[in-house]
Amino acid sequence: MNTKTFLLAQIHRTKLDCEKCLDCLFDLMSQALIRTDSAEIDWHLMNDLVVDDILLIIVLTDVDLAINFNEIVLREAVKYVMASSRELQH
Repeated sequence: MNTKTFLLAQIHRTKLDCEKCLDCLFDLMSQALIRTDSAEIDWHLMNDLVVDDILLIIVLTDVDLAINFNEIVLREAVKYVMASSRELQH
């Protein structure tokens, strides 16, 4: 499965289930992921990083997100997105 597509779908699903005040956060997360080259994501996967960590790296290193949100908020947003994906798998 394409990891980038999977992560974008998870962010989108999470956005649909959350309060509207978080739309900007999830939109910026999606944009950061879209700007990330698939080869970079694959490189992280080949180096034994899990999808949670890959999304966290992308989110924490994105300039737009770093300007608008505190690191703690970004970490919690990634946890929330990934927890939502685990709920769907069960």
